[in-house]
Amino acid sequence: MAATADHRAAQEAVTRLYDLVRSGEVDNVEFNQLDSLVYSRLLQTYDCDRDGLGCGGESIS
Repeated sequence: MAATADHRAAQEAVTRLYDLVRSGEVDNVEFNQLDSLVYSRLLQTYDCDRDGLGCGGESIS
């Protein structure tokens, strides 16, 4: 059950981040928090560190 709730929360975070970007509201605390959350989840998913290392190759930046 916790995995389902976690997945739902992650989906809501991505949806809200997308809504903020579409409306141009990218210079506020909510956007920064959601951006950081999504970015850290991507790094976890792909087992990377903050510099993009450990992803099986080069950083995308």
